[in-house]
Amino acid sequence: MTRNRKGIPRPLKELAIAEYISDYFSREACFPSNEEIVDKLKSEFAEEEVGPLYPKDITNLKKGAYKLLEIEVALPRAGNIEVELREALDLDGAIVVGSPYRNYDMDILRNIIGYQAARFFDENVRDGQSVTFSCSLTMREMIKRVSGNYTNLKVMADSVVAVDEFHVMSPASLVVLFLDRFPECRGISYICPPSLVEMMGREKLQQMLDSAVFSQSFQADWVFVGVGALTQELSGHGLTPGFDFLTHVVTHSADDLRNRGVVGEISYWPFDSNGEPVYRGVGETLPYFRHVFTYSKFDELSRKHRLNSQARTRVVGAAGGLHKVEAIKAAARYLDYLVTDVKNAQAILES
Repeated sequence: MTRNRKGIPRPLKELAIAEYISDYFSREACFPSNEEIVDKLKSEFAEEEVGPLYPKDITNLKKGAYKLLEIEVALPRAGNIEVELREALDLDGAIVVGSPYRNYDMDILRNIIGYQAARFFDENVRDGQSVTFSCSLTMREMIKRVSGNYTNLKVMADSVVAVDEFHVMSPASLVVLFLDRFPECRGISYICPPSLVEMMGREKLQQMLDSAVFSQSFQADWVFVGVGALTQELSGHGLTPGFDFLTHVVTHSADDLRNRGVVGEISYWPFDSNGEPVYRGVGETLPYFRHVFTYSKFDELSRKHRLNSQARTRVVGAAGGLHKVEAIKAAARYLDYLVTDVKNAQAILES
């Protein structure tokens, strides 16, 4: 038989990688390295079939292979680290999943953490309760994977962003996504173009949103939040009104926030390394706060306040990646439960 000297078809390479990764899980808790996959392909296929292969060539092939795997099911949880992380951050519970592989791929990491957060959702949220979502890509992954039989949940957003570029995601769109999957449930969310802020004024609009949605969303039975980190530069592709987008594209105030000691955010509300909110109220001058609306009584989300007031709200954070270690540590004062990855958990425990 004449060999295909142009190289084996891409789908076949992806299938070979997928099979190898699947087998690898029986021995390890993370994906094999690119170097290991190159060695595996070269051992299975003749050199003239595969052509020249280098570790850097494997990255895109891996992404295709992921589509052939139920990777979120395969990754095991790290039970011993879960106990240590729960105690270190004074949480009610922690879920720590295996890292996707030696080097982070944030898309895959969101998939994995979102899956585990969805499992927590299905195991703990009961029909008839109220649920609030923060706007994050990890929350979107979670909502896509929730699989319970829900017909009577009340779902809400915890923020409103006044920007026009809602090409991919907005706080309201996550509520819509959930209702699209579970149409018998009820939802409350708002959109707010910049022109409305100019017309009403920020203070009046804040009061309206506090009354109409935030006072309810921050007192829901369950609040599921992502944790954003203040990054040095914009990451990712497309226009998504996340923390990166707002600080680097819309408001141009990343340096101003950093100068105030901001390390991260929950519900679009920035906080410092101690978890203290950074906001000066009506007289605030930073452009960031002209575009972002969340509950003016943000402190009510803190665990200390909820315990003192005997509020029934439970807050679940879902976030990972080593760039979020400081932000997650600072956010812990607001969380009852945390879903993260093993590398992040280890870094938190070692810091």
